[in-house]
Amino acid sequence: MVFNKKDFFRDVDTADKERIHSEQVAIAFKQAFASLFPLFFGASVLLFLFTKTPLFSQVALWFSIVIATLLWRFWLLRAYRQYSHDYNTKTWERRFMYVMYTSAAVWGSSAFFLFQTSDQLHQFFLIFLLTGIASVASGTLASLLSMAIVFLLLLLVPMLMVMFLQGEFEFQMMGILVVAYFFLLASASKRIHANIMSALKSKILHQKAMEALDLSEEHFETIFKEAPTGIFYYDINLIVINSNIEMMKKLQIDKEQMIGLDLKKLPDTCLYEAMISATKGEKGYYEGPYVSMIKKVNLWITFQTSPMYNAQREIIGGVAIVTDITERIKAEEKIKHQAYFDALTDIPNRVLMKDRLEQSLSHYRRHGSLVAVMFLDLDHFKSVNDSLGHYVGDLLLIETAARLSRICREGDTVARLGGDEFVILLNDLGTDPLVAVTRAETVAEKIHEVFSTPFDVGAAETITTSSSIGIALVSSEVQSADDLLKFADTAMYQAKKEGRNTTRFYQDQMDQWIKKRLFLENALRSAIKNGELELYYQPVIEISTKKIVGAEALLRWNHPELGLVMPDEIIDIAEESGLIVSIGEWVLREACTQFVHWRSENLSQSHIDRIAINVSAVQFRQSDFVDKVIRIVAESGIVPSMLELELTESTVIDKIDTVIDKMNRLRHAGINISMDDFGTGYSSLAYLKRLPFSTLKIDRSFVRDIMSDADDAALVETILSMASIFKFDVIAEGVETIEQFRFLENHGCQYFQGYLCSKPVQVSQFEELLTHDVQNCSVQG
Repeated sequence: MVFNKKDFFRDVDTADKERIHSEQVAIAFKQAFASLFPLFFGASVLLFLFTKTPLFSQVALWFSIVIATLLWRFWLLRAYRQYSHDYNTKTWERRFMYVMYTSAAVWGSSAFFLFQTSDQLHQFFLIFLLTGIASVASGTLASLLSMAIVFLLLLLVPMLMVMFLQGEFEFQMMGILVVAYFFLLASASKRIHANIMSALKSKILHQKAMEALDLSEEHFETIFKEAPTGIFYYDINLIVINSNIEMMKKLQIDKEQMIGLDLKKLPDTCLYEAMISATKGEKGYYEGPYVSMIKKVNLWITFQTSPMYNAQREIIGGVAIVTDITERIKAEEKIKHQAYFDALTDIPNRVLMKDRLEQSLSHYRRHGSLVAVMFLDLDHFKSVNDSLGHYVGDLLLIETAARLSRICREGDTVARLGGDEFVILLNDLGTDPLVAVTRAETVAEKIHEVFSTPFDVGAAETITTSSSIGIALVSSEVQSADDLLKFADTAMYQAKKEGRNTTRFYQDQMDQWIKKRLFLENALRSAIKNGELELYYQPVIEISTKKIVGAEALLRWNHPELGLVMPDEIIDIAEESGLIVSIGEWVLREACTQFVHWRSENLSQSHIDRIAINVSAVQFRQSDFVDKVIRIVAESGIVPSMLELELTESTVIDKIDTVIDKMNRLRHAGINISMDDFGTGYSSLAYLKRLPFSTLKIDRSFVRDIMSDADDAALVETILSMASIFKFDVIAEGVETIEQFRFLENHGCQYFQGYLCSKPVQVSQFEELLTHDVQNCSVQG
């Protein structure tokens, strides 16, 4: 064997080199201890042989030195055994080298006694002793090869020198043999060293492998015990032989119940095929619901099995990995539910409704069984939200869904599309259209009937509401779900248009009405830019002086094709489309500019000192509304106190704190605010003290019948008395007769508007009115 150090350490890292070196030194120390007694014995024999020779004193001195080196070696070996970890390997190696080299030199020096005696017995014993020490040293020091070579040289070179320089021919021949013997020992030492190093490397690699195996087993055991998923082993007979903690936790049982469990007795057999597959050398899999045997725990799991082998690769059972996916399945079901059901009412939403409607239409195309779509909208729902808050509105929607669900059959579908819009899908109405219409109408009548019962939603008072219902009956195989929903929606708008709390079936002319509405919305978008909007003005008359003291600006639309479009058609479209914000700004700027013009012209010394402008709820709720008003007032040059903004009750009672803040900012800027249509809302008196109004406007519905209806007369008197207490100005709207005028005058009303003086007129006509007083106004204006 040829030892190559470079090849030997190729696969060994630095730490392993250190461990091997340490083992080399340890072997050398261990071997050196065994030679102590033979060396002492050899030295003693040599001393004895030279006892009666002239060299005795020299041999005795040499013997003393040998004893000293043996004691030194004994002390070092003992120290190594006790304190080997106190110093590093190189330190111990260096100390060992000093001892061994000293010992070799001392023993080598004994060769000088070789030819100082004529006794061949002494000579041959000495040669035998030194070569014997050399032979032993070549083996005991072989773990440290370089030290072994140096030791042999120190031991044998003195004897060679003596043999070649002082000996006769036969000793010189022996010297040659000693040289050969040296090379023989060196070669043997090298082979032993190679074997030692190979063994050490194998030992180190084995230790590393065992450490890695132990670590792997430790890791596996840790993973097995602490794994966040369930793991258990079972034998060929399907008996559980081991289980981790997580598995027992999932099943809610302890180790005693788990170990030894007979899986063949599981009442839920869904796992059986997967477990048997492992005992046949195959992998098994199952995913789905599972009910545990002992605690009856309901789970949704993935179950994977693999064969388990012994050292001879024989199947001895299986290992199962169980993952609890119950929460994931619940989350998926929740997401799926949220995708198809309304979050507030928990009834089907638009997506699910359309899906079911498509299925019903497919059934109609195959079998001719008619279906109907009912589009339902709550009347005045916005007022409920504005007056009582969104929480109460939500409760009303929930109760509405519950009532509708109770009315409908099991095969029908009640869905919420959003807001206060509901859709009911009526299936299996027969093949006769007349019968289908009758059945659909019957359901609509039931809805109106159940809605006549007040809703108790936890508010201070119960809520009474109604619904407008549009119905579309399928009439063609080419009609889609979107078509029917659109038709029913169109019919519902027609029901609202005709007075609410009623039902209308879809007709072709309704579609024309919807198209007209879309046409108006698109046309309104360009009305300002095209100069189609115009302001009409209705006088405000002071009752005591019968003079025109103000005007209310009212919007009109001069459409190039439709002619004059009234506010009732404009405002709803503008609010729903969001155009009301830009239109409202235009109205405010135009009215303020016109008023400043009138004041600067001082027409006939008129007394006009106020201009009133209606503000939409959508416009008022804009975050920058107040800033825009103040900027327009400054730009137009109008005196702030001459501007009056008219707000309805429904506008101001939503988010009351924000409303009060906006109103206070307007009042601090000098702008007056009036409450329009006072008395028609839900909570006028509740907020009257908190809201900084300057004027109340009595709604025309109360003024109209004050001469014939005692209740209306009493209500107007009450409003006037209350206004006097709170120091509000009062303007009565809709005054058409002189009798109404006298009633208001007698009860302390300050101002009025109405046809008794004038209807809303264009700028030029209003300027003509400013040159006359109220006595010259006819009843028709």
